[in-house]
Parts: sequence; C-alpha cells; structure tokens
Amino acid sequence: MIITAAAVFLFLYSGDVSYAAADMDDQYGVYYRHGRVFGKVIEYDLSRDLVVVFGSVFVSEPGGQWRLVESRKFHMVNPVGNDLRQTLAAAVGRTVGVDGQLKVWPGQKEEVLAASSVDFQDYRIDTPPWYAFGVTVRPEKIYKFNLNSVNDFVDILSGLQQAADIPQKVRLTGDGVGELQNRIAGQVPADRKLIARVRNEMEEKWNEKWCVTRNDQVSNQLRAGVGGWQFYQGLLGYGNCYVSGAPAMRRDVTAFMNAVRPGGGTPEESGRAVMCAYVTAERDREGHIVKVTASGALYDSVTDLMEAMKNPTRLNLETWRLEGWGREEAEAMEGNLCWLSGNRVLVYETDQKTGRSYLVDQYFALDRYITREGFDNVLDVYKGVIGEG
Repeated sequence: MIITAAAVFLFLYSGDVSYAAADMDDQYGVYYRHGRVFGKVIEYDLSRDLVVVFGSVFVSEPGGQWRLVESRKFHMVNPVGNDLRQTLAAAVGRTVGVDGQLKVWPGQKEEVLAASSVDFQDYRIDTPPWYAFGVTVRPEKIYKFNLNSVNDFVDILSGLQQAADIPQKVRLTGDGVGELQNRIAGQVPADRKLIARVRNEMEEKWNEKWCVTRNDQVSNQLRAGVGGWQFYQGLLGYGNCYVSGAPAMRRDVTAFMNAVRPGGGTPEESGRAVMCAYVTAERDREGHIVKVTASGALYDSVTDLMEAMKNPTRLNLETWRLEGWGREEAEAMEGNLCWLSGNRVLVYETDQKTGRSYLVDQYFALDRYITREGFDNVLDVYKGVIGEG
C-alpha cells in the first residue's frame, strides 16, 4: 500500500485525529498497530538508533485503508535491520514513506514507528529554521515564544513588562516578585484588568510545545535548563518541535549583559536590530533632554544574538543616536543598561549637479525598550507563572 497524492493532501490540510482501538496491547498498556509515516527525513541519531521524520503518521484500517492520525509533526522512526538503517541514514533531506509497527505508550505524547520498509517520494517539504525563547518545563516540553526576527526577543518581553506593570527602575525583591505572581494568578480580585492584559499577551504570542531532540546531547541541554529560561533552535511543527540545540540559558544572558560595555562607531547600515546598550542623555540649560545616545552591543539576526550569548568575548559594539523617545522613556533609560528594539535609519541627499547620493544623517528609531532591572524582573516574575498546567 503506497500513500502518495492522498498523503500530500492530508499532510497539508489535516489536523489531529485520535487513535482508534489498538490491534494489540501488552501488560504495560503499550499498544501497537501497523502504521506508516510519510514525510521528510530530518536526522538519524546513531546513539539512539532513531530517525526523525517530519510529516504525517497513518494507521491501517480494515479493508486496506489508511487513516490519518496526525500531520505536520516530527515522528521518531526506529529502523529494523541494518540495510534499512543505512538507507534511512543516507536519506536525510529526502521525502519517504516508512511502514512498520507503531508503538504508543499511555501518557506519552510521542510514538515510535519500528520501520520494516521504506519507499521514496518525489515531493518537496520545506522546513525553515526555527528559533525560540522560553521556559523548559520538562526535557520533552517547553513553553516559549518564537523568534521570527531578532526584535521579537525585546518586543515580546517588553510586552510582558507592560502587561503586568513590572517596575523598570529597581530590581524586585523575592517578596515583590511573589506579590506580582499572586496578582497575575488571580489571587487579588481587583486586578482583573492586569490579569486580562497578561492573558491576552500570553495567548497571542506564547504556546506550549512537545519536543523531539536531535540527540542525547541536546536532551541533556534541555534537562539542565528545566525550570528556567532557555534559547531553542531547530524546526517547528504543528504538533511538536524538533530541537537541534538549546545553546544558552539565563546565566548566559546574564554573562552577556555583564560583558556589554560602551564602544564602537555608527556604521552605514540600515534595517531592524536590537541593542543591549548603555543609554546616555544630553540636556539643555533648562534641564530638558535634547539628545539620547545608546552605546553597546547590536545584532540584526537571531543567530548572531544567540552566538553572542554563548560567547560574549567578541561583541559587536556600536553607538547610535536614538530617536522616537519621549521624556518619560528617556528618563527611565538614562544611565542604565537597556535592551532596545528598533530600526537603523540612514538619510541620504542627492547632489543635483552630480546626481550622487551622500549620507546626511543616521539614527536608531526606537520601538520598544526594557531596562536591565525590568528585564530581570520580567524573567523572575514569569518563571514562577509558567510551568505545568
């Protein structure tokens, strides 16, 4: 039985479907059924003898029919026999259909297909890289927000700060953190508006994902991060995610912030970026702020930011004039290390005689900010809010 065009349609458009009664089950509640996985081979891990396939899983029905169980998910396949093992190990990046015995454990999210045969399909499945930041609930489960751009790191954490009115100028004590956690948890009836803001922020940008890991090393990275904040990289599915690395935890973020110092010039580069920088302000004779400058580390890609977190010894230091601030924002940022999200803007004028353009101004257009105290407060408060249930 070969699944081709029908599998492609189901892969693209179907949602989750529950398992039917098992063909067999044992004394431990594990049940088995003839199954098939259709999708793209992502990785073969020799140490666990597992192939990760991104696609759809089917189970056989009476009359030779296949029933879709779940699609757009990372599935674990255990090759039975050395020839099949070598074939699948060499098939990374290709689309396959794998038949075998599907094993499902009670209370577990993931199933394993003991594969006995494979056929190849001429169908392209895109798996763009995925990055996220969140709390590792268990080694196999995370609660995160996606980093579709580097600015998401600052924008989303700043949104949490604003939703819960978390202080930006002072570091909260343990009692202060606990008080805010109680308010978010709904233990203070008068805080309905705060609770609604936080709920809306979390529901819009955060979700829970079960994880399939690349190998034991990555599993150990997640295990080391349980209960705390962590960066993730890999691939994103509908039912779960594939984690190829969890390279940095909160202690790495702290070490990065400690390493940041003012310095660097203002290169002729434009586009979205984040800064972790010291902010200074200039005032006129009346004491009004007339100019705000940020000097520190700047990154315009998620991969570069994550690499800096892992190794903060060679930071990309730049200095930019900030625009888009108000008096309240400038006073909150002044003299502090801040996370900034915005856009680098270059202004050109054209020489009427020569027709050539030349740079006349450049600045960092500020969208969102969060001070280091506010940043640490956000991580402290929400770490206690996020977890099982």
